[in-house]
Amino acid sequence: MHSLSAYLALVAFGFCISAGMSDSITSIQLQEEINTTSDALASIDKLLLGLEDRRQSLIHIKETIANDSGVIYPTSCLTKDNINHTSLIVQVPGHNAFPVICDSNLGGLGWLVIQRRRNGLVNFYRDWSDYRAGFGDPNGDFFIGLEKLNWLTAYQPFELYIHLEERGYNKNVFAKYDEFLIGNESEDFALKYLGGYSGTAGDSLRNNKGQRFSTLDRKNDDSYNKHCAQFHLGAWWYKDCGQSNLNAQYFDYYRDLPEDKARYIGWDSFNTSAPLSFVQLMIRPKFGGF
Repeated sequence: MHSLSAYLALVAFGFCISAGMSDSITSIQLQEEINTTSDALASIDKLLLGLEDRRQSLIHIKETIANDSGVIYPTSCLTKDNINHTSLIVQVPGHNAFPVICDSNLGGLGWLVIQRRRNGLVNFYRDWSDYRAGFGDPNGDFFIGLEKLNWLTAYQPFELYIHLEERGYNKNVFAKYDEFLIGNESEDFALKYLGGYSGTAGDSLRNNKGQRFSTLDRKNDDSYNKHCAQFHLGAWWYKDCGQSNLNAQYFDYYRDLPEDKARYIGWDSFNTSAPLSFVQLMIRPKFGGF
Protein backbone atom coordinates (compact mmCIF):
# COMPACT_ATOMS: atom_id res chain seq x y z
CA MET A 1 0.00 0.00 0.00
CA HIS A 2 2.80 2.42 0.91
CA SER A 3 4.84 1.50 -2.18
CA LEU A 4 1.82 2.39 -4.28
CA SER A 5 1.66 5.81 -2.62
CA ALA A 6 5.35 6.46 -3.23
CA TYR A 7 5.04 5.39 -6.85
CA LEU A 8 2.08 7.69 -7.48
CA ALA A 9 3.92 10.57 -5.82
CA LEU A 10 6.89 10.09 -8.14
CA VAL A 11 4.56 9.96 -11.14
CA ALA A 12 2.92 13.20 -10.07
CA PHE A 13 6.30 14.88 -9.57
CA GLY A 14 7.55 13.64 -12.94
CA PHE A 15 4.43 14.96 -14.60
CA CYS A 16 5.13 18.41 -13.25
CA ILE A 17 8.68 18.30 -14.61
CA SER A 18 7.68 16.97 -18.03
CA ALA A 19 5.04 19.64 -18.41
CA GLY A 20 7.68 22.32 -18.30
CA MET A 21 6.52 23.69 -14.99
CA SER A 22 9.79 23.26 -13.12
CA ASP A 23 11.06 26.71 -14.14
CA SER A 24 7.92 28.57 -13.10
CA ILE A 25 6.90 26.81 -9.89
CA THR A 26 8.63 28.06 -6.80
CA SER A 27 9.75 25.73 -4.05
CA ILE A 28 6.74 26.79 -1.95
CA GLN A 29 4.34 26.06 -4.77
CA LEU A 30 6.01 22.72 -5.35
CA GLN A 31 5.63 21.86 -1.68
CA GLU A 32 1.93 22.73 -1.84
CA GLU A 33 1.51 20.46 -4.84
CA ILE A 34 3.27 17.65 -3.00
CA ASN A 35 1.06 18.15 0.08
CA THR A 36 -2.10 18.08 -2.03
CA THR A 37 -0.94 14.94 -3.78
CA SER A 38 -0.08 13.30 -0.44
CA ASP A 39 -3.55 14.05 0.92
CA ALA A 40 -5.15 12.54 -2.15
CA LEU A 41 -2.98 9.46 -1.86
CA ALA A 42 -3.87 9.09 1.83
CA SER A 43 -7.55 9.12 0.90
CA ILE A 44 -6.94 6.48 -1.75
CA ASP A 45 -5.05 4.34 0.77
CA LYS A 46 -7.95 4.60 3.22
CA LEU A 47 -10.44 3.64 0.52
CA LEU A 48 -8.36 0.64 -0.51
CA LEU A 49 -8.10 -0.52 3.10
CA GLY A 50 -11.87 -0.29 3.47
CA LEU A 51 -12.41 -2.29 0.30
CA GLU A 52 -9.99 -4.95 1.51
CA ASP A 53 -11.85 -5.22 4.82
CA ARG A 54 -15.13 -5.71 2.98
CA ARG A 55 -13.56 -8.31 0.69
CA GLN A 56 -12.30 -10.28 3.68
CA SER A 57 -15.72 -10.04 5.33
CA LEU A 58 -17.43 -11.44 2.22
CA ILE A 59 -14.92 -14.28 2.07
CA HIS A 60 -15.66 -15.11 5.73
CA ILE A 61 -19.43 -15.15 5.12
CA LYS A 62 -19.00 -17.42 2.13
CA GLU A 63 -16.82 -19.80 4.13
CA THR A 64 -19.32 -20.02 6.99
CA ILE A 65 -22.15 -21.15 4.73
CA ALA A 66 -20.16 -23.68 2.74
CA ASN A 67 -19.42 -27.19 3.88
CA ASP A 68 -16.20 -29.10 3.29
CA SER A 69 -17.27 -29.90 -0.26
CA GLY A 70 -17.92 -26.26 -1.06
CA VAL A 71 -21.72 -26.71 -1.12
CA ILE A 72 -23.71 -23.62 -0.15
CA TYR A 73 -26.93 -24.53 1.62
CA PRO A 74 -30.17 -22.50 1.41
CA THR A 75 -31.26 -20.49 4.45
CA SER A 76 -34.92 -21.55 4.23
CA CYS A 77 -37.33 -23.83 2.35
CA LEU A 78 -38.28 -21.03 -0.05
CA THR A 79 -35.76 -21.69 -2.81
CA LYS A 80 -36.30 -22.29 -6.51
CA ASP A 81 -34.67 -25.71 -6.49
CA ASN A 82 -36.38 -26.96 -3.34
CA ILE A 83 -40.01 -25.82 -3.48
CA ASN A 84 -41.29 -29.38 -3.90
CA HIS A 85 -38.99 -31.01 -1.36
CA THR A 86 -40.32 -32.33 1.95
CA SER A 87 -36.92 -32.08 3.63
CA LEU A 88 -33.56 -30.45 3.05
CA ILE A 89 -30.48 -29.08 4.77
CA VAL A 90 -30.40 -25.37 5.61
CA GLN A 91 -27.68 -23.19 7.06
CA VAL A 92 -27.78 -19.73 8.56
CA PRO A 93 -24.48 -17.83 8.10
CA GLY A 94 -22.31 -18.24 11.17
CA HIS A 95 -24.03 -21.43 12.36
CA ASN A 96 -23.89 -25.15 11.64
CA ALA A 97 -26.13 -26.67 8.97
CA PHE A 98 -29.16 -28.68 10.10
CA PRO A 99 -32.01 -30.68 8.49
CA VAL A 100 -35.54 -29.26 8.28
CA ILE A 101 -38.99 -30.37 7.14
CA CYS A 102 -40.66 -28.33 4.38
CA ASP A 103 -44.35 -28.01 3.50
CA SER A 104 -45.92 -26.55 0.36
CA ASN A 105 -49.42 -27.95 0.85
CA LEU A 106 -51.08 -26.33 3.87
CA GLY A 107 -50.22 -22.67 3.31
CA GLY A 108 -48.57 -22.34 -0.08
CA LEU A 109 -45.01 -22.80 -1.27
CA GLY A 110 -41.84 -22.86 0.76
CA TRP A 111 -42.86 -23.18 4.42
CA LEU A 112 -40.37 -24.55 6.96
CA VAL A 113 -42.07 -26.63 9.69
CA ILE A 114 -41.01 -25.68 13.22
CA GLN A 115 -43.55 -27.67 15.27
CA ARG A 116 -46.05 -30.46 14.66
CA ARG A 117 -48.61 -32.30 16.85
CA ARG A 118 -50.54 -35.11 15.23
CA ASN A 119 -50.41 -38.35 17.21
CA GLY A 120 -49.27 -37.68 20.78
CA LEU A 121 -46.36 -40.11 20.63
CA VAL A 122 -43.83 -37.46 21.71
CA ASN A 123 -43.90 -35.89 25.17
CA PHE A 124 -43.90 -32.07 24.98
CA TYR A 125 -43.78 -31.47 28.74
CA ARG A 126 -40.01 -31.00 28.77
CA ASP A 127 -37.29 -28.87 30.31
CA TRP A 128 -35.41 -25.82 29.02
CA SER A 129 -32.49 -27.72 27.49
CA ASP A 130 -34.81 -29.89 25.40
CA TYR A 131 -36.73 -26.91 24.06
CA ARG A 132 -33.50 -25.08 23.32
CA ALA A 133 -32.07 -27.97 21.27
CA GLY A 134 -35.28 -29.37 19.80
CA PHE A 135 -36.75 -32.86 20.05
CA GLY A 136 -39.11 -35.41 18.53
CA ASP A 137 -39.62 -37.27 15.26
CA PRO A 138 -39.51 -35.13 12.08
CA ASN A 139 -41.97 -37.58 10.49
CA GLY A 140 -44.38 -37.20 13.40
CA ASP A 141 -44.52 -34.89 16.41
CA PHE A 142 -41.52 -32.62 16.93
CA PHE A 143 -40.23 -29.18 17.88
CA ILE A 144 -37.33 -27.68 15.89
CA GLY A 145 -35.66 -25.98 18.88
CA LEU A 146 -35.59 -22.41 20.17
CA GLU A 147 -31.93 -21.92 19.29
CA LYS A 148 -32.53 -22.71 15.62
CA LEU A 149 -35.65 -20.53 15.65
CA ASN A 150 -33.51 -17.63 16.81
CA TRP A 151 -30.86 -18.28 14.14
CA LEU A 152 -33.45 -18.36 11.38
CA THR A 153 -35.67 -15.44 12.37
CA ALA A 154 -32.81 -13.15 13.41
CA TYR A 155 -31.04 -13.61 10.05
CA GLN A 156 -33.95 -12.34 7.93
CA PRO A 157 -37.62 -11.43 8.47
CA PHE A 158 -39.91 -14.48 8.59
CA GLU A 159 -43.68 -14.83 8.62
CA LEU A 160 -45.52 -17.41 10.73
CA TYR A 161 -48.32 -19.79 9.71
CA ILE A 162 -50.28 -21.85 12.27
CA HIS A 163 -52.55 -24.63 10.99
CA LEU A 164 -55.09 -26.12 13.42
CA GLU A 165 -57.50 -29.04 13.08
CA GLU A 166 -60.22 -30.33 15.37
CA ARG A 167 -61.21 -33.91 14.58
CA GLY A 168 -64.54 -34.00 16.37
CA TYR A 169 -66.28 -31.56 14.02
CA ASN A 170 -63.82 -31.78 11.13
CA LYS A 171 -62.76 -28.14 11.41
CA ASN A 172 -59.59 -26.74 9.83
CA VAL A 173 -58.46 -23.17 10.48
CA PHE A 174 -55.28 -21.11 10.28
CA ALA A 175 -53.61 -18.04 11.74
CA LYS A 176 -50.96 -16.17 9.77
CA TYR A 177 -48.66 -13.42 11.04
CA ASP A 178 -46.68 -11.35 8.58
CA GLU A 179 -43.59 -11.21 10.79
CA PHE A 180 -42.17 -13.42 13.54
CA LEU A 181 -38.93 -12.91 15.49
CA ILE A 182 -37.51 -14.97 18.37
CA GLY A 183 -34.74 -13.58 20.62
CA ASN A 184 -31.59 -15.41 21.69
CA GLU A 185 -31.04 -17.38 24.89
CA SER A 186 -29.83 -14.35 26.85
CA GLU A 187 -33.31 -12.94 26.13
CA ASP A 188 -34.94 -16.25 27.15
CA PHE A 189 -35.93 -16.80 23.51
CA ALA A 190 -38.58 -14.10 23.81
CA LEU A 191 -41.28 -13.58 21.19
CA LYS A 192 -39.71 -10.25 20.27
CA TYR A 193 -41.90 -9.33 17.33
CA LEU A 194 -45.23 -10.49 15.97
CA GLY A 195 -46.61 -8.90 12.82
CA GLY A 196 -50.13 -8.39 11.52
CA TYR A 197 -52.68 -11.21 11.75
CA SER A 198 -54.85 -12.75 9.05
CA GLY A 199 -56.75 -16.03 8.93
CA THR A 200 -59.73 -18.01 10.21
CA ALA A 201 -58.53 -19.23 13.62
CA GLY A 202 -58.64 -15.89 15.41
CA ASP A 203 -55.66 -14.12 16.97
CA SER A 204 -54.75 -15.97 20.16
CA LEU A 205 -51.03 -15.19 20.02
CA ARG A 206 -51.12 -11.38 20.23
CA ASN A 207 -51.23 -11.47 24.02
CA ASN A 208 -47.91 -13.36 24.04
CA LYS A 209 -45.95 -10.75 22.08
CA GLY A 210 -42.86 -9.70 24.02
CA GLN A 211 -43.08 -12.64 26.43
CA ARG A 212 -40.11 -14.85 27.27
CA PHE A 213 -40.35 -18.60 26.85
CA SER A 214 -41.30 -20.75 29.86
CA THR A 215 -40.75 -24.45 30.50
CA LEU A 216 -41.46 -26.77 33.43
CA ASP A 217 -38.11 -25.81 35.01
CA ARG A 218 -38.01 -22.12 34.07
CA LYS A 219 -40.80 -19.67 34.89
CA ASN A 220 -40.76 -16.55 32.72
CA ASP A 221 -44.48 -15.78 32.68
CA ASP A 222 -46.23 -12.80 34.31
CA SER A 223 -48.63 -14.78 36.49
CA TYR A 224 -48.45 -13.95 40.21
CA ASN A 225 -49.91 -17.18 41.53
CA LYS A 226 -49.16 -19.81 38.88
CA HIS A 227 -46.21 -21.35 37.09
CA CYS A 228 -47.92 -21.39 33.69
CA ALA A 229 -45.82 -24.16 32.12
CA GLN A 230 -46.49 -26.45 35.07
CA PHE A 231 -50.16 -25.50 35.26
CA HIS A 232 -50.71 -26.13 31.53
CA LEU A 233 -48.35 -29.13 31.35
CA GLY A 234 -46.59 -27.49 28.42
CA ALA A 235 -44.11 -24.81 27.37
CA TRP A 236 -44.86 -21.51 25.63
CA TRP A 237 -44.46 -17.73 25.57
CA TYR A 238 -46.96 -17.52 28.42
CA LYS A 239 -48.11 -14.14 29.70
CA ASP A 240 -50.77 -14.95 32.28
CA CYS A 241 -51.29 -18.58 31.27
CA GLY A 242 -54.12 -18.05 28.78
CA GLN A 243 -55.25 -17.80 25.15
CA SER A 244 -52.82 -20.17 23.39
CA ASN A 245 -51.12 -23.38 24.49
CA LEU A 246 -49.88 -25.36 21.48
CA ASN A 247 -47.17 -27.33 23.30
CA ALA A 248 -49.51 -28.76 25.95
CA GLN A 249 -50.67 -32.37 26.29
CA TYR A 250 -52.08 -34.20 23.28
CA PHE A 251 -55.38 -35.99 23.86
CA ASP A 252 -57.33 -38.31 21.60
CA TYR A 253 -60.84 -36.92 21.19
CA TYR A 254 -62.37 -40.39 21.15
CA ARG A 255 -60.47 -41.96 24.06
CA ASP A 256 -59.27 -39.65 26.79
CA LEU A 257 -60.98 -36.27 26.65
CA PRO A 258 -60.07 -34.43 29.90
CA GLU A 259 -62.42 -32.25 31.87
CA ASP A 260 -59.87 -29.46 32.30
CA LYS A 261 -59.29 -27.71 28.94
CA ALA A 262 -56.23 -25.93 30.36
CA ARG A 263 -54.34 -29.22 30.25
CA TYR A 264 -54.52 -29.90 26.52
CA ILE A 265 -53.56 -28.18 23.27
CA GLY A 266 -55.66 -25.07 22.83
CA TRP A 267 -56.20 -21.88 20.86
CA ASP A 268 -58.87 -19.87 22.64
CA SER A 269 -60.20 -17.93 19.64
CA PHE A 270 -60.82 -21.23 17.81
CA ASN A 271 -64.15 -21.96 19.46
CA THR A 272 -64.08 -25.71 19.89
CA SER A 273 -65.18 -27.99 22.70
CA ALA A 274 -62.67 -30.73 21.88
CA PRO A 275 -58.86 -30.88 21.93
CA LEU A 276 -57.06 -30.05 18.73
CA SER A 277 -56.11 -33.17 16.79
CA PHE A 278 -53.50 -31.60 14.52
CA VAL A 279 -51.25 -28.56 14.88
CA GLN A 280 -48.46 -27.40 12.60
CA LEU A 281 -46.40 -24.22 12.95
CA MET A 282 -44.39 -23.06 9.93
CA ILE A 283 -42.21 -20.09 8.96
CA ARG A 284 -41.23 -18.62 5.59
CA PRO A 285 -39.07 -15.63 4.56
CA LYS A 286 -41.25 -12.54 4.46
CA PHE A 287 -39.50 -11.06 1.44
CA GLY A 288 -38.58 -14.34 -0.27
CA GLY A 289 -39.10 -14.98 -3.93
CA PHE A 290 -37.52 -16.37 -7.07
